[in-house]
Amino acid sequence: MNPRRVLIRSVNWLGDAVMTMPAIQRLKQAHPQAQLAVLTGPKLADLWRLHPDVSEVIIHEPSNCPFVLLRQARELRQGCFDAAVVFPNSWRSALPIWLAGIPRRIGFRGHSRAWMLTERLDESADYQTKPVMTPEAIRRFGNGLSAASERPVFKHQVHRHLQLAACLGADATPCAPRLQPGPLPVDARLPQDKPLLALNAGAEYGPAKRWPLDRFIAAAKVVAERQHVRWVIIGGPKEAELGHEIATALGEPHAINLADRTTLLGLCHALSQCRLLLTNDSGPMHLAAALGKPVVAIFGSTEPALTGPGDSRHVILRHAPPCSPCFLRECPIDFRCMTAITVEKVVKAVGKVF
Repeated sequence: MNPRRVLIRSVNWLGDAVMTMPAIQRLKQAHPQAQLAVLTGPKLADLWRLHPDVSEVIIHEPSNCPFVLLRQARELRQGCFDAAVVFPNSWRSALPIWLAGIPRRIGFRGHSRAWMLTERLDESADYQTKPVMTPEAIRRFGNGLSAASERPVFKHQVHRHLQLAACLGADATPCAPRLQPGPLPVDARLPQDKPLLALNAGAEYGPAKRWPLDRFIAAAKVVAERQHVRWVIIGGPKEAELGHEIATALGEPHAINLADRTTLLGLCHALSQCRLLLTNDSGPMHLAAALGKPVVAIFGSTEPALTGPGDSRHVILRHAPPCSPCFLRECPIDFRCMTAITVEKVVKAVGKVF
């Protein structure tokens, strides 16, 4: 039976949410008459409102309170959903959907929640992002005391989410995520006297994902001088200091500092006016790709085959020593995966895309 209304339980992080979009797009292709509603927390609500295949956005505050969960379940029951796809593999994400009595509940069976789902898939190790070696093992490899083990083979996270959509008849072939930011508000318009390039020097996960700040500044200076462009510096509250330091180093003619000065919707409007994004592996990397902007992405402790931006428009810069990918938040040795990526390599990559 073709579902008329499908509930999508969103994941909680920006980059992860964008990586679920191909599954949602394939689901809409399989059931063009179906209404797709996304259940999300407040911080990602504006993201889902920009997706053309999403008919409704339902906002629930995260809570472990039984009374709140029951109230949320009653609200979902009133939505008369035929099926639900639960992307997060957590107990709490499945509970309100089970309490709501939605007939088909699809998700991964982890975290002792299999009984809350009607269709359960096993998690594959091919999609794992947990540390594959301890810091102590990496220190041994770094000192040359032993050889690194064979590098694992990864599948992109997009395939993981497509598996769930396939349970409802969707094509499991990957496709590019897409967002439609709509008309640009007057107060969101940026100066257009020079081409705009976006720069994101932060990464939420930790310092092992961040190319050194002095190199970001050096590369941005060279590009600004050679290409006669202006950089739009982006980031959240944690990147406010980084943004100020970069803007100060580049100088007013070469930089607009928007770090900690936009909402998620405002970030979408800013990125939509830029030619490309230079970034670490981060949520804004995926957001720019979904907005159709080419990305120059610098990878350190993480794995582009697993969480990269995808198609051939984008350029991935990565040095992979034997300890990579470690998936650690901080490097326990000499940060060789990042320090091997030179300023000139980044400048050339930006020039190639620009």
